[in-house]
Amino acid sequence: MSARLRSPAPWILLAVLALEFFLFDRFGARRFTGVYPRWNDQTQYLGESYTAFEYARAHGFFAALWQSLTNVSAQGTLHDFFALIAFKLTGASRSAALALNFLALAAWQLSLFAAVARASARPALGLAAALLPLALTGPWQDIPGSAYDFRLDHLAMCALGVTASCAWLADRFQSRAGSVLFGVAVGLTLLTRFLTGTYFVVIFGGLLAWIAAGSDRRRGLLHLALAASIAFVLAAPVFWINLATIREYYLIGHYLGPESTIRASNLSIVGALRFLGDQLLNRHLGWFVVIVSAAAALVFAFLRRGESSPAKSPGWFIGALFFFAPALVLFLHKQKSEVVVSALVPGLLILAATVWIAAARRASPLQLRLASALIVLAALGFFARQQTRSAFSVETLTETRRVNTLADEVYDRARRGGLRELRVGVDYITDALDAQALRIICYERQKVWLAIDMTLPTGIFEPDEPTVMARLAESDFFFLTAEGPEGGFPYDRKLVALRPQLRAWCDAHLRVANEFHLGGRRMLLYQRRNLPFP
Repeated sequence: MSARLRSPAPWILLAVLALEFFLFDRFGARRFTGVYPRWNDQTQYLGESYTAFEYARAHGFFAALWQSLTNVSAQGTLHDFFALIAFKLTGASRSAALALNFLALAAWQLSLFAAVARASARPALGLAAALLPLALTGPWQDIPGSAYDFRLDHLAMCALGVTASCAWLADRFQSRAGSVLFGVAVGLTLLTRFLTGTYFVVIFGGLLAWIAAGSDRRRGLLHLALAASIAFVLAAPVFWINLATIREYYLIGHYLGPESTIRASNLSIVGALRFLGDQLLNRHLGWFVVIVSAAAALVFAFLRRGESSPAKSPGWFIGALFFFAPALVLFLHKQKSEVVVSALVPGLLILAATVWIAAARRASPLQLRLASALIVLAALGFFARQQTRSAFSVETLTETRRVNTLADEVYDRARRGGLRELRVGVDYITDALDAQALRIICYERQKVWLAIDMTLPTGIFEPDEPTVMARLAESDFFFLTAEGPEGGFPYDRKLVALRPQLRAWCDAHLRVANEFHLGGRRMLLYQRRNLPFP
């Protein structure tokens, strides 16, 4: 260990991480902080984080930390916990929330460096492997689940990356310290995203069989049990608190309930495999990381001097297990989400690093350093390019600014009208105009946490007409489509059928406050007649 610390590689990595954070925070994330929080998951998680911060202002920081860990959630619980800590240091903002996405990536890079440097005894090779996550395409795109989107998918991918690296460091679970690290990493990953529990059922089963087939199985099995116990102690209390909600969300919502039928993909076996492969390669990995990984392996193999026996590294099994476990779960799941396929990436990067170790075993130290430096420069250059490029088209930027303007209008009229609570409805499923999105926009722009209730939509299901009209009558503001597409959910289609009745009621009882175009729709913003009108 002391020899590795004397190597310049870890210090270079720390300097690179500082540069990465500067580029991400100053250029990459900043392009998105002025844009409304697109995609409904981000709205939810930002809302929970801002709620925790406001709770801390009212009840104290430590009370809010406890509340963020124990509040009922179906997906995960650490996003608002860590966001609250970040907000305590910097103030509540989207920038601080997105910084957590980068810190999760940095933790993955550090753990990958430690695992590869230890397995290869070549810190330079560890440095090159640590830069591989920067070469991915998925984290730097304007898509749900990227590093610019504050939701659980990116955090879960990075947490799985840390956990896979810790499994490698456990040295087939002969190392007690490595096993403890692995147990802690598993527990934190489970708390980050509850869904990863299904992956770990397969992962622990694979690890159990792998260790049992080894020579020193008694020590390995004891350490695996130790890791499982640590993960259980960390995660079980939170899972128990959220058990009913998790069951309702996943078992009922994803498998047994009527919503599962609406969202089911109905893909064949071949279709499911094609879906996973296409999303993994084109959405999450990207061709750049594939080319860099393959080219580096060829270069390392070319630099070998003479023959050597194949390396028997645990990395082969760890990488394959962390790839196939989530792949199996996602393949069997009848709902197919492009975003969660990122869970397959950490295993593939472990496999790529293991190939490098095997190929570079006989390269000279100087050759290895030069080749690793080229990998570092290539990955860092790709990352810098992704942070500084234009994020949005002119049309997209215009529309996102229009949403901000509409939110400002609603806030101003509600404030002038003395509303402590306001009720907002919209006639289609949208991430831009519903009450939750408007609440987040107002908080980020006005620093006021408004009580905004969503009267419509009532969900993705088709509502009955009396419910729609009753909810409409309760609304202070209502966004109505005058002309536009039907939409994909039963709610959208039902509201299209009711559009003439909705328009007639709004004209009779409300007043038009604005007319605008958004997302290919011509829309009208109605407000109650007794609210201020500029």
